[in-house]
Amino acid sequence: MNLWQILSLIMNYKTLNIPDDLKKIAEKVFYKKRISEEEGVLLFEKGELSFLGILANKIKEERHGNKIFFNKNIHIEPTNICVNKCKFCNFYKSKEEGYELSENEILNKIKQFDGNITEIHIVGATHPDRDIYYYENIIKKIKQILPEVHIKAFSAVELDYMFAKAGIEIEDGLKILKNAGLNSIPGGGAEIFNETIRKEICPDKISANRWLEIHETAHKLNISSNATMLYGHIENYENRIEHLSMLRKLQDKTRGFK
Repeated sequence: MNLWQILSLIMNYKTLNIPDDLKKIAEKVFYKKRISEEEGVLLFEKGELSFLGILANKIKEERHGNKIFFNKNIHIEPTNICVNKCKFCNFYKSKEEGYELSENEILNKIKQFDGNITEIHIVGATHPDRDIYYYENIIKKIKQILPEVHIKAFSAVELDYMFAKAGIEIEDGLKILKNAGLNSIPGGGAEIFNETIRKEICPDKISANRWLEIHETAHKLNISSNATMLYGHIENYENRIEHLSMLRKLQDKTRGFK
C-alpha cells in the first residue's frame, strides 16, 4: 500500500482514530484546497507526525513525482564579527574576539574542491566594515574559478546592511550582486516574524516587513530564495502559523516559489 492509498484510508475509513477536524484538513489536501491559519494551528496541536508526513508527501509527489534532490554544497562563513547582538546567537563576536577570512582565504577554500561541488553557500555575520562592493568582488572571483557553480549567499539581514552602507536601494543592490554571479539568497534572519517577539530576541535586526521586501524584490529579479523559522523559544503555535502565512502571501504575490 502506498502513501496515497493510506491517505485515502485516513479520509474515508471511519473507524480510524483520527479526529473529524483533521480528516477535513486531509480532504482539503486531497482536493488541492488551502488550509486556513486556524487549521494550521490545529495541525500543531493535534496532528501526529505520521499524519503530517503523509499529507506532506502527497503534496510533494504531486509537484515532483517520486523524486528526491541533492546538491554538493560547501558552506563559507566569512566572519563572525557582527553589528547585531541577537540573544539566541552563539556565533556573534566582537572585533577583538572574532575572525575575518581574507579574500584569498575564501577563494582558497573553494579551490580545494575544484569543481566537485554544485553550490556554494555564503552566509554569516553582518560585518560593520564590509559593504556590497567587497562581496560583489568575492562573487566575481568565485565565478572565475567555478563558472557553473550555484552561489547562494547573504541573508536579507546582511543584504540590508550592505545596501545601507553603500547608500543604494534594494533593487539596485540585488542587481549588482546578480550581475556579479549571485544565483539565490538564503532564508536566514527571518527568525519569527511577530514583531513583539523580534523586539525581544533580536531587537537590532531588520523588521519582518523589511525582510519580506528584500525577498519580494529578489523574486521579481528572478533571484530565488528560501526562508527559515526559528522556533522553540518564546513563540507559540499562532506565531509559527502567522510566520508561515506571511511567507505564503509573499509567494502568492511574486510566485517566487511554486
